[in-house]
Formats: sequence, C-alpha cells, structure tokens
Amino acid sequence: MAELGNVDAKTVFAGRTDRGVHAAGQVVSVPDPRPDLTELQIVRSLNARLPIDVAVQTVDRRPVSFHARYDAILREYRYRLWTGPRQPLVEGLVTQRERRFDRIAMSDAAAKLVGTHDLASFAGGGEGVPWSGRKLAARGTIRTIINCTVECLPAWWPDLAGTGELFEIRIAADGFLQKMVRNIAGELMEIGRGKRRPEWITELIAGRDRRLAGMAAPAEGLILWRVDYVDGEIVGGALSGDERG
Repeated sequence: MAELGNVDAKTVFAGRTDRGVHAAGQVVSVPDPRPDLTELQIVRSLNARLPIDVAVQTVDRRPVSFHARYDAILREYRYRLWTGPRQPLVEGLVTQRERRFDRIAMSDAAAKLVGTHDLASFAGGGEGVPWSGRKLAARGTIRTIINCTVECLPAWWPDLAGTGELFEIRIAADGFLQKMVRNIAGELMEIGRGKRRPEWITELIAGRDRRLAGMAAPAEGLILWRVDYVDGEIVGGALSGDERG
C-alpha cells in the first residue's frame, strides 16, 4: 500500500486466520492511498503489486471512522471435508479423510450450537480453561452462533461423483474465539465418525472447559467466507478517508 501512495500503510483485518487457513471474504481497512484514483484503478494497482496467492476483489471507500474488525456484526467461516480416496489436486484446500462420515449426526450436533452460549470448550490458545484471563474480558467466552450447518456439496470433479462426499461445515457468529471453528469442526468430525453422540455437543457447552473436548481439526479446509456490516456485506477491501459508500 505504501508503494501506491505516500500514506501510513497500517492495515486492519476483519478476522485473523491460522497458518494454512484461507480467506475468500477477508476485509481490510487502510487509509486511502490515492484519492485521485477510482476504486477499479486501485484494485488493479494493488493486484499488480501483490503476491500470486493474494488478490483484492473489490474496493469501497468508507468514512474515516470505518474499522474492518470492530464494525463487523457477523463473520461466516466454512470448513470443507472430503471423505473418500485421497485427491492430490485439492491438497491443502480441504481436509481429507478416507473413511465415510455420518452427515445427519453431524448436522444434529451442529444445530445444538446455534444460540448464545459460553463456548469455552471450543476456545483454543489457553482461553478455554477455567482460569483463563479471557473470562475477565467484556464478553468472556460467550458468543452467539447464528447459523451452524453441515452441507453436502457436489464433487469438484465429475469423475469423483460416487467415490466420496464433500462436506461443508458453515458457521456464522457475532464473534469467534481463538481456534473456535477448528475446534467445533474437530468435534463434529468425531461425531461423524461415530466416536461420539450428537448430544456430546450439549455436554461440552455445559462443561465450559476446553480440556473436555477433543483435537482441533486441521487448518486445511477452513475458509473465512464473508464479513457482514450494518450497511451490508463487503468483500475485498475498504478505504478509509472518503465519505462515499
């Protein structure tokens, strides 16, 4: 951004992601580097300077007060799981397991997460234990999950139809704890394998202790899908310093 204009290049991201996690709907707010350029010209200029694995989709000019992280009212993550023979073409983009999973059981468990709960059992980074300092924060480990489903998607390659299933766990919430989505996905996968009953999710919520839960799902397959704001969804980026939009 500093190469594009003589401005402070400090950026604010709508959400943080672990190494190996992808972001299709990440939003970044930065000072407007070139008020003289159109949004499309800025998109093209930025993409010409970015590495091959990063691209700006759109740019919207927003008021100076706009903050990509704190102004967000909803974030949605999606986690993709392929159950079938290993597929090298999507290595790193989905989590792959050769065994079959029970999607109905996973869906039943996912539905139990919808609502406002103390989600300490799904908080990583030491935030989910009873003595964590996170408990002293304004909301502690309480978050509202607005939607949580397990969908079955068409295979990305026609020849794979019938050889396995592509699942997508969709979680939308007003906020997320560290590694929360990967931990939820890991528990849903345990249920899908038949290791646990769907009711286990309710037990974990009531326990409010990360030590009661299992392993987090791998980072591969997790995508920050979209970020919503009061005035609608933004995907791709935002520039602060202009009252338009």
